[in-house]
Amino acid sequence: MCVYDDTAQDISSLDPASQMIVDRLDQLLRRVDQDAAQSSKALDQVLHKLDQVRSTGLNQDALGPAFSSEAPATSHPVHAQESDIHLIEDENMLTPASQTSPDAVLDWPIFENQFPWGYITDSLFTDGIEESKMTNVHNANTSNFGTPASINEEAIPRLVEVFLSQVHTKCPVLDIEIARNYARDVARDGLRWTGPSCLTINFEIALLGFLDPRKTLLRRRMQAHRASIFNILSTQCIFLCGVYEMYMLSPLKAWRWFSSASSTLYTHLRCEEVQAKSTTSATKSLDSQRLEASIYWSTYKSMCEPRTELPLPPSLLAEVKYSHVLPTPPTNLGSAMDMDMEDSASPIFQATPESFSQLHGMEVSSDKMQEQAWFLYLTDIILSRLGTRVLLNLYDNGHQYWNPDHLYIMLRAADEFERQLSDWFSTLPEPIQFDDFDIHPSHELCFIVQFRALEIKSWLYRPFLYFAIHHVPYDNLNPRLQFLVLKAIDSSIHWILLRPVRHRHHGSWYVGRLVLSSALSIIAAVKAGITAEKLNDWRDIIREAISAMQFWEDESPDLKKGKEVLELFYAEIGGQNIA
Repeated sequence: MCVYDDTAQDISSLDPASQMIVDRLDQLLRRVDQDAAQSSKALDQVLHKLDQVRSTGLNQDALGPAFSSEAPATSHPVHAQESDIHLIEDENMLTPASQTSPDAVLDWPIFENQFPWGYITDSLFTDGIEESKMTNVHNANTSNFGTPASINEEAIPRLVEVFLSQVHTKCPVLDIEIARNYARDVARDGLRWTGPSCLTINFEIALLGFLDPRKTLLRRRMQAHRASIFNILSTQCIFLCGVYEMYMLSPLKAWRWFSSASSTLYTHLRCEEVQAKSTTSATKSLDSQRLEASIYWSTYKSMCEPRTELPLPPSLLAEVKYSHVLPTPPTNLGSAMDMDMEDSASPIFQATPESFSQLHGMEVSSDKMQEQAWFLYLTDIILSRLGTRVLLNLYDNGHQYWNPDHLYIMLRAADEFERQLSDWFSTLPEPIQFDDFDIHPSHELCFIVQFRALEIKSWLYRPFLYFAIHHVPYDNLNPRLQFLVLKAIDSSIHWILLRPVRHRHHGSWYVGRLVLSSALSIIAAVKAGITAEKLNDWRDIIREAISAMQFWEDESPDLKKGKEVLELFYAEIGGQNIA
């Protein structure tokens, strides 16, 4: 077990506004975790409740007021039977694999098995095999990985500043001042076969993935500069290669890098554990602890996230007994109310090779960047853990679980996780708060926070749409269930119409996949004859989703397959000419 100095968590030196935010975030995590110790007992209670329901038969009386027109609204106190049900907790974020994917929606009975399981996602693996064959042939005829002349070393400090302001704040795995010093050293002395040079060239790789995708040369550089030792620096180098691949909408290549980064970090932590046993002091400095914690969470999260969409194994880091407390705030954290997200994030939605001149690479305050990264980092940890709980409670057994036998558990989950989302939203500093129905977020950090929250809501409400399609017609549901079904439709429509879905960033592939799943959900609702007013414009909504798939189809074969599936269903259910 890795042991850290608890005194590093002292926040008494912060200003009152910052102390208040840290206290509220800490309270939220404690609230979210309060039932974890009851997990084993909770499972017994759930099974007992299901036995009671089955023993009385599946008539309306046995199911209770959930089907009655007198049922309470979602915001009202839950039914007594529901309140007895405790939800499953898992702090290791071991989510069920690929249960929220477009293929999982395509597997719904309403689609009548028109496509085999994995039809969309399998194209990623097929494409990976073909590209591997081409790479092997290319390597056999290539004796080098590109010449140093292809890199303008004098431009590296400016590029690193752009990287820090546009990429680092969303993936805070670096010490900002050390990164700047590395860049200055490379500009002065040139690139060498050292860890700092490797990390610096990876800044360029990750940034060019954001601005100008030149895949072949950059991927050869990534292989050439790959670190081979087990420490924090090598983990950073490998991790940033994965960030580049996510910018390129190549999730399997990214997963390979993230897996390698996880193994490197795991080995480093185990080495430290052994070393701590033979030394008198194992205390880390505050800066070292903060950086290591950021790398741990970023790497672990990057391994867990693809599992929501792809059939992949969990990370080695799940076996590390790492501290789950909130990360320590930056030393010079200012008042959250004075935080200005716009200065360093405003050009981000328009950033392209043509608009590169807008990103001058002037130094942004380290304190400002650390502050932004810290708030986003806290938010990401809380939402990742909350999203895991939604998936474990509603998706662990696939869509077959969303039936009348488990309705009480579904309703209990909706109430509890809506409450937790509301508690979380109340802790957000004003600059990154958002309106649920805003499709034009003001800056990228706000969009990322909104993206994560909407993703969880889409997962939370989708089972109720399935229930209305396959078990009880929408018009026969009580107001409470109808309201949850409408929320599922709302979240799907919102995803499709959200303007930044064509914005390239670390999560662009996830956005595309969720747009596809949302569009398939809308098509399923239309096929089932759900008469909600929100579906009146379903043709325009599906055309918008098809347009989004077309935008990314040359970079991600699964989204190209998804476009073909949407076009087929659109024509089948009465859509007009897509053009």
